Amino acid sequence: METVVLTARVEQEESRFVARIEDLELEGEGESLEAAQDELIQVMRAWIETHDGTDTLGDVLADAGYPGVHEETELQLEFAESAPKAD
Repeated sequence: METVVLTARVEQEESRFVARIEDLELEGEGESLEAAQDELIQVMRAWIETHDGTDTLGDVLADAGYPGVHEETELQLEFAESAPKAD
């Protein structure tokens, strides 16, 4: 089975954390790093479900730079550390 890795970055914006998959414009936020990551996971699951059975997921992912995704492809979400913002 082929696996496509989607990378999300988490940044702190004032008093909240925001986790984003920028290529897909998906994001989750929370008061902690873990809460933002958990929300993004839920947002991503819901997003995948909206495309389930419509044959559009592969096209949307291809447009975002992830070509070759098929129904059997496993999507894997990884979180990368973001560099601290310069003051």
